[in-house]
Amino acid sequence: MTLDTSREQQKSNPAALTKNSATAKRANFTTFADSTKADWDNIMMQLETTQARVADRLIEQLEYLRHDYGGFPVNRLEHCLQTATRAERDGRDEEYILCALVHDIGDNLSPYNHAAVAAAIVEPAVSKANHWLVSH
Repeated sequence: MTLDTSREQQKSNPAALTKNSATAKRANFTTFADSTKADWDNIMMQLETTQARVADRLIEQLEYLRHDYGGFPVNRLEHCLQTATRAERDGRDEEYILCALVHDIGDNLSPYNHAAVAAAIVEPAVSKANHWLVSH
């Protein structure tokens, strides 16, 4: 398969790169041997698009916590915001505050293993010490 849309055209064309990657340009190879450089250039560009949306997706995932109380007096989003606010008031750095904010982000996806979900999310962006903190 040869892609007829260049990287520059896709970057300047909102229809080519959308929030919904299902409508973005896709390769159609079924084996690695049938893939082309153009296919992989497009795949890498889509990865860049996905990576650029990580912060938005984190906020979306936090929003899912808004209606989950889990029996507690406050919902899980409010708890995460309280935790991050307390970290900020305590003079912690931005990395620590990020960890405090997202520490329960995996509650809806994996209640018994939610710390591992949050730890996997922050691992590329935080120190080993903060990664350990989130994972425990």
